[in-house]
Amino acid sequence: MTLTADSAGFPTLTTERLHLRQITQGDAEAIKAIFGSPDVLRFLNQPPVDTLAKAIDLIDWLNGCYRDRQEPQWGIMLRGEDRLVGTCGAYRWERADRHVDIGFHILPALWRKGYATEAARAIIGWCFEHLDVHRIQADCTAGNIASERTLLKCGFKLEGIWRESCWEHNRFVDIKQFGLLRQEYSFE
Repeated sequence: MTLTADSAGFPTLTTERLHLRQITQGDAEAIKAIFGSPDVLRFLNQPPVDTLAKAIDLIDWLNGCYRDRQEPQWGIMLRGEDRLVGTCGAYRWERADRHVDIGFHILPALWRKGYATEAARAIIGWCFEHLDVHRIQADCTAGNIASERTLLKCGFKLEGIWRESCWEHNRFVDIKQFGLLRQEYSFE
């Protein structure tokens, strides 16, 4: 992974196949495609981003989170291409307890190609190196096998299940909690 910063100081990450950069209003169509997709929303408890105005509002909110709390949300691009194919980021950074949550979303047409795993590994390394965290955690709705596999490939351990803890799509769902400790992470 290569780390640089753009002209505004936002960290950019480059992996073998991906380039992670700040999301801009020019990405509104891609954000709408990702967060308007029923396949992506199947495991999220949020309304669809089904208009460009909603996409721009989401982009502005994500960038505001970075400005206010230094919690970056990256846009994922395939190297050498100019279109956004996903997002990934860190959020809920608890400085006192030294942990942060991560998450990732990829356009369904590009699922099962390892992009989420590659992006997640990049942000995990960045979080351990730049946020002074002891722990990174993530959760997913039970049944989201792809996200579970991504987390396990990145070294996370399943720590428990919060039974029927969220109301999603008119039903209670179980949430699986995963964690990765600094001493379990390989800084290769």
